Amino acid sequence: MNPGISTPFTLSLSKGERRVVLGVVRASTLRPCSGSARTVFLFLAILLLSSCGPSYPKERIAQSVEELCRKEYGIAVKARLVDTTLGVLVPIPGLLEELMKQSGAEGAPPIPMLVEGQYQEQKFHFQFLFRGQLVRVDKSKPERESHSPVDQERSKPLKMLDQVSTAMRRVALSTDARLEFYTLIAQDPGPANLELIFAGHLDDLKRVQYMDISLGELQRRSRVSVRHQPEAAARQTVQMFLEDLTDRPLPQLLSRYVAPSRKFKELFPKILECAVELQGHTQDLLKGEWAVRQIQKDQVLVYVPLAPIGRTGAYLFTVQIREGQAGLFDLERLQTDALPARFQTLGEPATWKGFFYLEPLVFSQFLSEQIAKRALSEFELLDRDKESKSKHPPKPVTDEEVSRVVVETSAYVLNSYRFSDFKELTITDAVKGTRWVISAKDLPIYRRRNAPALQPVS
Repeated sequence: MNPGISTPFTLSLSKGERRVVLGVVRASTLRPCSGSARTVFLFLAILLLSSCGPSYPKERIAQSVEELCRKEYGIAVKARLVDTTLGVLVPIPGLLEELMKQSGAEGAPPIPMLVEGQYQEQKFHFQFLFRGQLVRVDKSKPERESHSPVDQERSKPLKMLDQVSTAMRRVALSTDARLEFYTLIAQDPGPANLELIFAGHLDDLKRVQYMDISLGELQRRSRVSVRHQPEAAARQTVQMFLEDLTDRPLPQLLSRYVAPSRKFKELFPKILECAVELQGHTQDLLKGEWAVRQIQKDQVLVYVPLAPIGRTGAYLFTVQIREGQAGLFDLERLQTDALPARFQTLGEPATWKGFFYLEPLVFSQFLSEQIAKRALSEFELLDRDKESKSKHPPKPVTDEEVSRVVVETSAYVLNSYRFSDFKELTITDAVKGTRWVISAKDLPIYRRRNAPALQPVS
């Protein structure tokens, strides 16, 4: 009996999305010349054509995410589309505490190593820095067992995170919008004012769905970071500044609150004018509500109206946030309630609550960060206790080994994403100044185990 040939054929349609999911049937069950076969093919063609229209048109993609979360899960979110990045902001009370419980005390301490990458002028540039004795991670160790949602009851914060990410994925994979990346910002409105940022490439989500890559590989390709909420940090900085404004001498105010990128002399006259005008009135200002809006990756506006002290206009503070530190970049005395001309496209400050800032991801920088993260994960601190008990203790890594890992990781990642818009890749030891340069033509060689040794150029 001829078993036939297995071909992708079976269809199932998910409710409300008209997505086609391919299964497998045996070709021998359908005869090419039979009327029933022609009927089935015609039926399938009609279904496929009816599935071509996007479930979530690009004109309403942000609204679709918001509506899906609200109607199906009862969760209020904000969504935006910037360039090719779909972003969602959701407050999840208790999220940080729950994640801390999940991780327990098993998290490894950070190793004294830094790997950074950037892409400029069709070149990838990486540099690394490490101190102490590091070894390669033992890949033979079994990975820590993780409990799935089936094994244990999911907490409310984690359920919310799952539901929002599911809604975001459903919309992103069923739209005609040109999307490349997703960013999910989960804010914990607790006293720490922290937020988690999950970001990644949408093709990786599709590849997991088609079982082309594993969930573990998806995790390695994704970016997860924790930071202080920029707008909360800016508001707190302005509040502390106003509290100290009339109690501390100007030199202390300048050294404590001016952003490192600004010179004292640039803000000195403005802070002096502010201190004179608000003498005895700062406590009244602190009682009012301030509009806050992030306008750049590292800049946030804080609008402080002067109506609570019986005056017209407002003070507009520009707070710079870099490396987790917030400082005053500028402050302006506005004689009316209107914003300066350069900020009027932002709308009235009263409308800022409905907005959140989304930094669009750039493919080349996304790859640079992923390569750096993967390379860093290949190393760990040398365990002296295990070393003394082991018959074959691992040898501490050298700078040459670190550079080799960066090159091999780059070769794998850039090939996986089929990225070829670069001429060369350089790696620099930030301590010794040693540099290695590999051309784009030679990089694929380092996907092989028997690749030649790297030769430094300086």
